[in-house]
Amino acid sequence: MMVKELLIISLFLLSFTMFGKERKKAVVDSTKVLNVTPRSVENRAFKKGEFLHFTVSYGVITAGYATISIDRTEYIKGRDCYVLKTTAKSRSAFDWIFKVRDQTESFLDIERFHSHKFTKRLREGSYKIDSELNFFQENGVARYRSKRYKKGKIKKKYRIIDIPYNTLDPLSALFYVRVMDLKVGETIFLPAVGTRKSYNIKVIVHKRETVKVGAGKFDCFVVEPVMADGGVFKKDGRVKVWLTADERKMPVKMSTKVYIGSIEAELDWYEEE
Repeated sequence: MMVKELLIISLFLLSFTMFGKERKKAVVDSTKVLNVTPRSVENRAFKKGEFLHFTVSYGVITAGYATISIDRTEYIKGRDCYVLKTTAKSRSAFDWIFKVRDQTESFLDIERFHSHKFTKRLREGSYKIDSELNFFQENGVARYRSKRYKKGKIKKKYRIIDIPYNTLDPLSALFYVRVMDLKVGETIFLPAVGTRKSYNIKVIVHKRETVKVGAGKFDCFVVEPVMADGGVFKKDGRVKVWLTADERKMPVKMSTKVYIGSIEAELDWYEEE
């Protein structure tokens, strides 16, 4: 459905297919500890209180709205974390066709910049699912659990996924790119994990370009996240993201090609604390 696609683009990292190793038992082996050195990442790009509001459209048709925000900070697993939040909803005029009310939260370690928890609450038409990823970075695993609501029944899933240290979730990966010193022509690889398996995100920095959106005119880096499948990078469903070419690396536009034309999410207003 077009309405769903319009909204999902604004959370572009959430739609990647997952690859890697997966375990059958949903039990974390706390005796397994990785021999790693924790990193410390300098962040001058964002802070608590940032709020970005996007309008998602196809041509002149506005089909929905999305937000990306740093909702609060929270202490989890002995670490201070940013709570990154996204919401996506269909425009009320389209609700009778396909109603969308989605929300995600990512708990990103403020110092080490890796994930501790990632939750999703998806309400897309008749599709309803709540899921949670808990990261055990020092043990090299993540625990996934979900509840899907269908025809009055609840289907539960649990699994343990092997991950490398400093793994990100789909949303925190976007924020990690924001703290990097981007250069045109470079390619970045990020370890991430989804609902089933771990995978790598390849981020290509294509060029710099000035764009005008509702929130203003911005000099931007144009980047493209690509999913790696067995060493062959997928080109279908390409998504491009415009990040401001300053310290903030703020996302101001996202675009993906469809059969006729393109779907775009543009920043129409934002707040910074």
